[in-house]
Amino acid sequence: MSSSARYLPAVLLVILSLPTLLWAQTTPKQTAKAPRGSVSGRVTIKEKGAAGVMVGLRKSDSYNPYEQGLRGTTDQDGYYHIVNVPPGSYDISPSVPSFVPAANREPRLKSVLVTEDENVDNINFSLVRGGVITGRVTDADGRPVIQQAVLIYRADSFDRPQQVPEQPPFAVKTVQTDDRGIYRAFGLPAGRYKVTAGLADDIYNSSFVTGRPLYKQVFHPEGSDPAKATVIEVGEGTEAANIDMTLGRAMQTFSVAGRLVDEKGLPVPNTRLGLRRIVGQRFDFAGSSGMTNAQGDFLVDALIPGKYMFFLFQNQAGMLESINFDIIDQDVSGVTVKLSAGASVSGVVVLETENKTAQAKLSELQLRAAVSNPSSPGGMGSFASSPIAPDGSFLLSGLSSGRANIMIGSNNPPFPPIGFNVVRVEREGVATPQGLEIKDGEQLTGVRVVVSYGTAKLRGVVNLENGTLPEGARILIRLIKSGDSSFVRPPQVDARGRFMAEGLAPGNYEVHASVNMPLMPVRMVKREIVLQDGVTTDITITIDMSAPLPLPKP
Repeated sequence: MSSSARYLPAVLLVILSLPTLLWAQTTPKQTAKAPRGSVSGRVTIKEKGAAGVMVGLRKSDSYNPYEQGLRGTTDQDGYYHIVNVPPGSYDISPSVPSFVPAANREPRLKSVLVTEDENVDNINFSLVRGGVITGRVTDADGRPVIQQAVLIYRADSFDRPQQVPEQPPFAVKTVQTDDRGIYRAFGLPAGRYKVTAGLADDIYNSSFVTGRPLYKQVFHPEGSDPAKATVIEVGEGTEAANIDMTLGRAMQTFSVAGRLVDEKGLPVPNTRLGLRRIVGQRFDFAGSSGMTNAQGDFLVDALIPGKYMFFLFQNQAGMLESINFDIIDQDVSGVTVKLSAGASVSGVVVLETENKTAQAKLSELQLRAAVSNPSSPGGMGSFASSPIAPDGSFLLSGLSSGRANIMIGSNNPPFPPIGFNVVRVEREGVATPQGLEIKDGEQLTGVRVVVSYGTAKLRGVVNLENGTLPEGARILIRLIKSGDSSFVRPPQVDARGRFMAEGLAPGNYEVHASVNMPLMPVRMVKREIVLQDGVTTDITITIDMSAPLPLPKP
């Protein structure tokens, strides 16, 4: 027997054992855990189970309209069951547009908090058929007014004091007329309403279709005075028909033409200009805009009489000179608008953590500046954003004068990313808790934006004793970090009184839980807690609904 043949079994044994040895020395790949949470409940119509109703579940903090949510469909008895739900806060609602909550003024959406692998039950919806208001809108010659916005208001909207001065009442529903001039507003809760179409004298409503004729506001049955409008009674499942309006003749509109130039007087091409219509101490966005050509010339038309100012759309560098012009009864031409570099703020973002994951994520975020200017209509100034470089540097440019509030964010959501918060902004080593004061054309350098990153969690529940939540009331939670002026994103309270706040920096906090009702004093309870990184802290807050309400402030 040769030596090769003698050692062959041993060689084969080693070869066959290699895969086992290599597998034993390799760390198994971690697979993501499949979510096992669920949300279930029942949908009833007139207290009977509604079959075949789709119930949608969507993340409360999602701002992507194309993001796919979770859904379930009710069985023959009206029960639904949505499975594989990851932890998080969600909005949930049944898809039945012509039906409304049985309890008047109850929101169509409910909030629900799902913790890991939690089975949330009894998220129920009691519905009734909504009411309908329908009619026809015509012009002075009796012709149908096509694609005309029709606004539905609660009858008492014009009698309530507005929280914001000069702010028009809020329409509960807006619909458009079809090619026959007919509109149909369905899914209305039982109540008393007023209906209007056309433009009010003190507002330019950008919901009206650009390029269509514009008409002065008319309330049903006629006239522009809401106090003289007919009140329309809508009951459960009833239809108020023939709620017609005649708008009269189309309003004459005008245009503004001019040129956009830079600080040297050279034309600025390919820049889109928008217009705000100034109404008292606020402004409305006009539906029209203009793009400059190669010579910097622009033309904006379809403008009704009023006072206007120009603005730049987002992601266009520079700042426009503050210039107002009036449209009275003719076109305006020869307007010169100057584009300057504006003020700027530059510096560095400092992250107060050694967390390597947070440091890696920081360069994926951006800084934003919102400048407020009390002398401007609505107090609006300018906006700017800047990426955060790997070394933490940033540059916010094209800013107007005023007070700048510095925020951190990602590309889409308006709120800070979970875990990141601006703790303070320092100018020349001094914190500026009220915001950065910026002068015209000022170039601020060396600004330090201190950002915290936290992994603490607060999980809680609000219990009501000696009473229930009144109709139309909401439970709100507000978090205030001791010695810190940064904005802490308020958690949403679900239908069971539960809430979860994630990504909080460690430290001492005040938790304010309140029951809020429109035009009523706030019932509030305050608690103090201490949060630690990586730790979930549980809290239970009890609000006594029989306790005396605070006296309204004089």
